[in-house]
Amino acid sequence: MGYIVDLTIILDVIFKTPSDQDNVSANVVQSAMDDHVNSGRRDRTHRDIRAFVAQTVAFRITEAQGNLVLDKIIGLI
Repeated sequence: MGYIVDLTIILDVIFKTPSDQDNVSANVVQSAMDDHVNSGRRDRTHRDIRAFVAQTVAFRITEAQGNLVLDKIIGLI
């Protein structure tokens, strides 16, 4: 779950970065990843996910409750 949220946030930054070409340079990707880590957002996201899992682990998530996970992912993004 954490990696999906991280990847989505990083890709959002990359796609919003202006580019003269259709290609994205490795420097832009590395910069987006570094900014994500250095901003503290990755740590906050993963902390929120751990708290969410700890709260929901006591419950057996049924198919009807599966939207809780999707809703949390959307909220984190």
